[in-house]
Amino acid sequence: MKSHYIPQFYLKQWEGTDGKLEVFLRRSDGLIVSKRLHRKATGYAVDLYKLPGVSPEDEYKMESAFMAPIDDEAVHARDLLLGGITPAGGRTRNAWARFVLSLMLRNPEEVAEFKKNYANLIMMPQQEFQAKYAAIRHEGDPNRFEEWMVQNDVTHVERSAMFAITTFIEHPRVLHLFQNMHWMVIDTSSVKRRLMTSDRPVMLTQGMLQFAGHYALPISPTRLFLAATTVQFAQQFASLRPGKIVREINKLVIGQARKYVYAVDGTCLGDVRREMGKLPAPTILGPMLRANEARKIAEANLLPANPPTTGPSVPETA
Repeated sequence: MKSHYIPQFYLKQWEGTDGKLEVFLRRSDGLIVSKRLHRKATGYAVDLYKLPGVSPEDEYKMESAFMAPIDDEAVHARDLLLGGITPAGGRTRNAWARFVLSLMLRNPEEVAEFKKNYANLIMMPQQEFQAKYAAIRHEGDPNRFEEWMVQNDVTHVERSAMFAITTFIEHPRVLHLFQNMHWMVIDTSSVKRRLMTSDRPVMLTQGMLQFAGHYALPISPTRLFLAATTVQFAQQFASLRPGKIVREINKLVIGQARKYVYAVDGTCLGDVRREMGKLPAPTILGPMLRANEARKIAEANLLPANPPTTGPSVPETA
């Protein structure tokens, strides 16, 4: 199954009259080229969210029952934003917040990195697990509970990691903070240069609790969504010259990209070749996983508790 980690509805705004958009892509040999492609032909990976160790009818439940509804519910919020209306209702704001956060977690590289880190975390020995396992361990069983767990279901850790990704996207603390930020849409149509987007379209700066903390996401070639911690910073940002905003946003969008950059035309091929992949990709999983790891170590060494049944718990702070 093709999993569009850059949703087709999102890319539609960059389409031309030919029904295609300009795609700058990094080939397997490393060369960056430019092509006119349909939305359905880009921004996807095969079986990206496939669940291992389940029945065939459930293998793609993460795609159909979780990712697809996130995109479907975000369409209405996106349309309101494009029309200059900032969603006020809790349900619509929640839908857009989930969508923006999902864009940071659902790409192939982030999913692979999360699986690796999650495996390291869940396989970390825990005192309370080991004590209970020792009481029921049979002759010939592995010495460690974690080894026994994998021996009895080799797909358990990977499957748990996939479910954990959905938990992070639905993280109540992060969603609450995002929904309570100051939202606005900045119109850049007064300048000739157009906004671009990429396979890492979300820009996250300063942290959600800092004065200059903000998320930014191009939602069309002439509209930029901004969520800021403070109204003052949002106003300062919006007061910048539109040409400067477009220039700086495009630099970030290109620099964060790993495989794809999208535009209305191919005039920026030189910029993409110089800047693509030069900046670190934004992530919220790293800090959250480190918080989980610190908590797990503390609980194992100092504060034994009842063992979780589905892997590490989600941290309370982001």
